[in-house]
Amino acid sequence: MPLSKLGFRRLQIIDKCLRSNMYKYPNMEFLIKAIEKRLLLDVSIETIQKDIAYMKMPSPNGFDAPIYYDRARRGYAYSDPSYVLAGVPLTDHDYNTIIESVAIIQAIAGSRIGDKFTSAMEKVLSITLEEFPNSPKSYPILQTMNPQQSRGFEHFDIFYDACQNKKPVSVIHYSYTKRRFSSLTIHPFMIKEFENKWYVLGYSEKHDEIRTFGFDRIYSPIALKKPYRYTDRKIIDEKTQEYYGVYPIPNQAKQQIVIRANALATNYFEANPIHTSQRLEKNENGSSTIYFHLIPTLELSRLFLSYGRHVRTLEPQWLSSFINKL
Repeated sequence: MPLSKLGFRRLQIIDKCLRSNMYKYPNMEFLIKAIEKRLLLDVSIETIQKDIAYMKMPSPNGFDAPIYYDRARRGYAYSDPSYVLAGVPLTDHDYNTIIESVAIIQAIAGSRIGDKFTSAMEKVLSITLEEFPNSPKSYPILQTMNPQQSRGFEHFDIFYDACQNKKPVSVIHYSYTKRRFSSLTIHPFMIKEFENKWYVLGYSEKHDEIRTFGFDRIYSPIALKKPYRYTDRKIIDEKTQEYYGVYPIPNQAKQQIVIRANALATNYFEANPIHTSQRLEKNENGSSTIYFHLIPTLELSRLFLSYGRHVRTLEPQWLSSFINKL
């Protein structure tokens, strides 16, 4: 069973008591008072006994802590004075580096990370706060857009595990266009975020091809104990690197796409290229002709459309007509 943040903080306090030079061989009463003072919570003898037993358990289930009870001194101690529960004591520099790193992760990822990643960050923070409880709190200097958690994001962990450990997943999928539910088995290989929306890419048994499914349309995912169908690396690269967005336009291969952008739109494309294939030829008046070599997608079409009169699609002609109908 994973150790809770509160449980880990109790272990941290016990560890510090056992390493203290001011009060050697702390007894059970001393440990209980130390924990209650730091956590402002009542703890029982049974809880501390279980914590000590947990610390003494061999890794990876425990911490291999060399704790023993000295009957003569009626207290606990480490048989190895150099032992530290966390492995290596944190210095001030270590602490500041960890806090800064976690702050950046939280600012960039926000609510867009799974529960187990959130738990891991909380565990890091609990360790650093226990080592440096009186450290000053700094005012945040990094702020990013933190969208509300979208529907279906609660399934992030199960799909992440499925991609990592190669597990097929049974899902109920709702089609916005057909307005009906269907049962699918997906062999996922990647999770993708695009414009604050989450998608899983994988082989669909029902469609007999690689498909992209939005988290918001997935219900009741269940990992299956059945053979996993692997997807060739070249196909994965094509599905993840050769287009902008998520949904490729049906029956369209990788091709050259050319747009004309006025000076204002050129500034945006120049500052924020949308694809590695983007090549921009700028004119004297600031306008430009921009070339892409990728698979056309719905998202790319909508992006061009969003620029209105500032962007005009030159090639291919079918894409220009397609965008005009959106």
